[in-house]
Amino acid sequence: MSCKTGSVIGILLIALLAIAVPASAAGGMYDSGGATGTWGMTVGGDVGGGMGWITFHTNVDGASIYVDGAYEGVTVNGVYTMAVYSTGTPLRSAYAAKSGYSESNRVSLTMPSPGENIDYYLTLNPIQTTGSISVRSSPSNAVVYIDDVYVGTTPVTQSGYTQGYHNVRITKSGYQEWASSVYVYSGSTATASATLTPIESYGSIYVSSTPSGASIYLDDNYVGISPKTISGVTKGGHSLRLEKSGYNTWESSVTVNPGQTSYVYPTLQPVSAPTGTLYVTSSPGGAYIYLDGVYQGIAPASGSMVISNVASGMHTVTAKLSGYQDASMSVTVNGGATASVTIPLKSTGPAMGYLSASSMPAGANVYVNNDYMGVTPLTVALAEGTYNVRFSLAGYYDSTVAATVTAGATSSVTSSLTPNPGNVQKSGSPAFAAIIGIFAVAALLVATRRND
Repeated sequence: MSCKTGSVIGILLIALLAIAVPASAAGGMYDSGGATGTWGMTVGGDVGGGMGWITFHTNVDGASIYVDGAYEGVTVNGVYTMAVYSTGTPLRSAYAAKSGYSESNRVSLTMPSPGENIDYYLTLNPIQTTGSISVRSSPSNAVVYIDDVYVGTTPVTQSGYTQGYHNVRITKSGYQEWASSVYVYSGSTATASATLTPIESYGSIYVSSTPSGASIYLDDNYVGISPKTISGVTKGGHSLRLEKSGYNTWESSVTVNPGQTSYVYPTLQPVSAPTGTLYVTSSPGGAYIYLDGVYQGIAPASGSMVISNVASGMHTVTAKLSGYQDASMSVTVNGGATASVTIPLKSTGPAMGYLSASSMPAGANVYVNNDYMGVTPLTVALAEGTYNVRFSLAGYYDSTVAATVTAGATSSVTSSLTPNPGNVQKSGSPAFAAIIGIFAVAALLVATRRND
């Protein structure tokens, strides 16, 4: 190749390169859509074929551009352009960041074709350092102070508060002042809601006596039974009286403040009176005994439980025993005297009675509804009802009679057995076996003598 031809080829290569890469590619300003910004020589991916451009637009100036997590440059006049080889390693994503702002939206990148420019728009939002406080009240139109500074009447929302706690105070004529604190987060609105309490000229009295159930008189007017809350009481001093049968009257004074409750807890003293003694028996024994609902002990299996120092008057005695229904009885105890009460308990299971069976002659086998019970004379416990009772004795005809068992009672049944001549002894009876044994012994003796 001649020197002239080589020079021509060199000139052509320089011209092609000038077309592909603008003179500003050495670093400087680039006009994208009328906006002038910085232009970087960062090449996206590995060096490859034709060159294109990616231009980033930000809503704030001086934002740093990051491509695939790597810093690329800073926008000028909100614009930053970078040159990339279209056939190089593809770039994936980009975002912008700036102090005082939250990171921008992230965009997915597309590699430009040779000579193509692709625009991406990144938005950064300023990081808020203050928040707002919204104040509401019921009723509304109350005066609001935040950090002791008047801000208006409810409902009201005030902004510009630093992050942290702030005091809120609400006042309204005819209502008690309300105060609290709220925590404000940057960029958020904290809410304070108040239900205002009217300033009242009335209060309440709560009365709870020991024992309870006492009649309450306020300023000599009956108002109910303790424990009780007496509402709508005018402010000031009042007289209070409690009465209960068997106890001394209790009297005192109480002061009522507007909008408040006064608490009174009187202990009533019992009236001294002669007492008596109570003897309690349960049937069956072993029941748990309660006097006027208060546990006293266990009734003995035989005899009576003795309860001393029982106040004179009417009392309720209750007996409880597993397998039996609870039972209660009333009894009157007189001072200096004794009283007794026997409490019968009813079983919660089947009602039981007794069956007494006898026969003439005795010794007969007894079957109740074909279940063997024993030999006469015999007494067995059975549930209330009607039964077939069969008597069976060797040498006699079987006899069957009906018997009715009543709960808590003994029913008797008897049978006179009739001899059976044709069956004096049954082969299976003990007497028959004895006879056979006797004959066997006799036969053995006879045989022995003959041998002698």
